[in-house]
Amino acid sequence: MEKIISALLCAGLIAATFTACSSADSFSDKEQLSKGVERSTDTETTFNYEDGAVTAPTEYNSFSSEVSDFELKLFRNYYKNNSDKKSFVFAPANTTLTLGLMANGAAKQSQTNIVNALSDELVIDSLNQCSSYFQSRLKAFSSDGTADENGKNTEKAYVKLNQSYFFNDTVDIRKNFLTANANYYGTDIFRFVFSDQNAVKKMNSVLGENAITSLDNSNNLLCISSSDMYDEWLNAYKDDAVADGTFYSESGEKSVKYMTSVENYIHTDKAQGVIKYMRNTPVKFAVIIPNEDTSLESYISSMTYLEYSDLLDSFKITTLTNASIPEFSITSDSTPKSLKTELENCGLTDIFTDSINLSNITLSDDLFVNDISEIQPSITVNTSGVGGSEKVKATVVANTLKSDSKTADSTLKFDRPFIFMLIDNESNIPLYIGTVDF
Repeated sequence: MEKIISALLCAGLIAATFTACSSADSFSDKEQLSKGVERSTDTETTFNYEDGAVTAPTEYNSFSSEVSDFELKLFRNYYKNNSDKKSFVFAPANTTLTLGLMANGAAKQSQTNIVNALSDELVIDSLNQCSSYFQSRLKAFSSDGTADENGKNTEKAYVKLNQSYFFNDTVDIRKNFLTANANYYGTDIFRFVFSDQNAVKKMNSVLGENAITSLDNSNNLLCISSSDMYDEWLNAYKDDAVADGTFYSESGEKSVKYMTSVENYIHTDKAQGVIKYMRNTPVKFAVIIPNEDTSLESYISSMTYLEYSDLLDSFKITTLTNASIPEFSITSDSTPKSLKTELENCGLTDIFTDSINLSNITLSDDLFVNDISEIQPSITVNTSGVGGSEKVKATVVANTLKSDSKTADSTLKFDRPFIFMLIDNESNIPLYIGTVDF
């Protein structure tokens, strides 16, 4: 039987707390392979921030720019294939981390191809170390959103970028692959019988109710990542910040509610935008609108890493504008969206062919990647902050001020289709990228 790796990147799912219970509907300790593999605490090797790494790897600047460049390529291809959608959001950082771990399972030219697609300036060791530092630092400065025993999130804010690998019991997994995962990625790796009558229930015990409805026993691996976040604004809105206004959608004028505040201004000769920081997580919210003579489609097609870095480099703490941003919400339909074409256009031309060599995962010589897909995350942006899941929305509280000492002479109104991003503060790697058009 031909062995297939079916890799699904599913953003916007709520991960459950892993337990050691032996219920038939949940994974046993024996089935959770990653649970028995300890992470090295040698920070000179792993650069794990939570273990005490105080400096980033030497190649981290290259990693940050190269990964951001890859994610922007993915965004351009994603938009090109989804331009019929008025609004969407996806989590390219999850794709990057999943491919990073996949590179450890690949061998020879296949490994080189995956690493080079992410960064042609790094080798596998530096990719692993930089990925470890990036993800562990993000976790160290924010909660993972885990619920307490009453199902409530006791944390004020969190950022979740979680990945899970689900192997069929027919696949033997190399110890070195599990060790590399433990040291650098922290992905939860399970191996169980896909044909078991409780297989779907077991997966949903991790991913959330009804996340998976069926499981093809001919598959050998599903890689499913989830993302979610919530945080309040660092600079809260005034109590009179919200007012009705008109948004000039491509389909006509729409009535929306605008939030107005004084924010830091960014710009290039093609676009303008603002940066707004979150209170409790190391994340900033960027909103970018093309100049009036440039369509969103045209701007996105030219949004290279150079344009992105020019926008961020234009940031000055003293350059402020009165920014009016519409409240918006994007809800995931929980339908997997294949990224196969987009990833092929990003340079991963052979990852979906039978020439892929994944011998660093298993001794089998006929494994290949069938597909890489994503379920878009949900997101709500309002005066309280940024949130994803329904559970998050329930925790949002009023966070407004009666006065604001900052003033600005200029005004920027996001009243046409625009781009938004949630960006890691230190590396400037985008966590979420999306567009809004009502």
